[in-house]
Amino acid sequence: MKPSNRARLRVSFINRPQRPTQPALWLAAPRGRAIAALLALPDAAGLAITTPRRFGASLRGSAWTQIAEDAALRLHKIEPRLSARAGPSRATRLSSGALLCLAALLAFLWPHAVGLLIWTLLTIAFSMATVTRLFTAAATFGAEAQSPPLADRDLPTYTLVVPLYREANIARALVRALEALDYPRAKLDIKFVVEADDSRTFAALAAVVPGPEYEIIVAPPGAPRTKPRALNIALPFARGELLCIYDAEDRPEPDQLRRAAARFARADARLGCLQARLAIDNSHENAIAGLFAIDYAALFEVANPGVAALGLPMMLGGTSNHFRTRTLRDLGGWDAWNVTEDADLGLRLARCDLRVETLASRTCEEAPVTLRALMNQRVRWMKGWMQTAFVHLRDPLALWRNLRPLAFFTTLAFFASGVLSPLLWPYFVVVLARDLASGALFAPATAFDHLVNTCALWLAIAGPAGMIWLGLLGMKRQGLTALWPLLFLLPLWHVMLSAAAWRAIYDLWRNPYGWAKTTHGVARRRMARNISASR
Repeated sequence: MKPSNRARLRVSFINRPQRPTQPALWLAAPRGRAIAALLALPDAAGLAITTPRRFGASLRGSAWTQIAEDAALRLHKIEPRLSARAGPSRATRLSSGALLCLAALLAFLWPHAVGLLIWTLLTIAFSMATVTRLFTAAATFGAEAQSPPLADRDLPTYTLVVPLYREANIARALVRALEALDYPRAKLDIKFVVEADDSRTFAALAAVVPGPEYEIIVAPPGAPRTKPRALNIALPFARGELLCIYDAEDRPEPDQLRRAAARFARADARLGCLQARLAIDNSHENAIAGLFAIDYAALFEVANPGVAALGLPMMLGGTSNHFRTRTLRDLGGWDAWNVTEDADLGLRLARCDLRVETLASRTCEEAPVTLRALMNQRVRWMKGWMQTAFVHLRDPLALWRNLRPLAFFTTLAFFASGVLSPLLWPYFVVVLARDLASGALFAPATAFDHLVNTCALWLAIAGPAGMIWLGLLGMKRQGLTALWPLLFLLPLWHVMLSAAAWRAIYDLWRNPYGWAKTTHGVARRRMARNISASR
């Protein structure tokens, strides 16, 4: 490059606030080797240079409306049948209403036969869920895949997206947790997404971010006010080849990114996502936090690894999901209108023939410590599971074609376990107790009654046994065995889940896209845990 051009580049950068001598045709925000490439240009006329942060802020400011619209409607425009925004079609509403009227008429004319039919269908659905639970638990006793670590020079750039809302009180702790990650800082691209009206969180982050790898993105105002919309706003600006989602209270293990990068580097293109394990680090605070910890241990130490080992669709957790950024963009990002965008995305990955595997690295989280906070969170989760079921069962034939037969029936079992079971198990228990007290359970009148009663007895034993087995395995693997007395409170936990499911139906009708915010930073003490090697 000629000296005059080199000098022109320097002057353009250093004297950026001044009015340029000639209009700029190109604006660049170079990083690393790109700076050397710009210095090697034979002619830099018309080129202006700025910092990456200023470039991103300028771009977002100039396309504020378009970014908001794209974040909310991208998936809906690509494939409206896969977005919760579309809601049930008119034909679906009419057919559903007709079926309900027909069912009511049949129940009036033949109440005993209809009751037996409903009982049979529930028994089949719950049996599918129980068998799936038992098989996934058994599949976790094998060795999990491990990959040799990559040298620093071979590590890809990693984007971390952290959506935040009203989290000013834990901004410093969040940055400390991200600073503890063992990953080259030059290869990190950390993006905090805050809402436009959340000035306190913005100010708290701006006061503590330590380096240029951090960027605060302000989400344009718009609907819906959900986490997936915030993630979609950040996705176009992600620089990393890989991308991970963290929540405000997360404390990932320091080597988590390195382990995920190594797995992706040695995997084929069908690996769509790695789900790290989530663990509760305030489990000893009270019974609510302890039961929450047991629930998480069963899910992330047993159920999810089992699902991955069997190659079945996995409903992702809301955080510590690791993706190839290109995969997310090809899928259209997250559904901004689904309040459990993680479960929905896990199914969309499976429908596109992409695998979800688990990563034996832990992210510590904070459990709710009050019944109100727990209920609000579970209502949102239940509502999102209902949305996900409506979306993916909107066209059952398409779901069948997208999935293998085993994956299809397993998905139905997941919906039975996650949606039907919390809603209807009280009815199942009441009828079972009635028949047990009257003696009808052991004195069937017909062969059909004999079959139904046998299945009900088996389910009454296998269902709770399966849940307790998963809980015990998860507790052992996360070092939570001291919480075993809380297992006696599991019936109360499931009563809470049933109440949350019924309230979720009302919330789905009243406010389908409302996001019940979970307040973080309220735990009295949080403890680090290590992954157990036991399987």
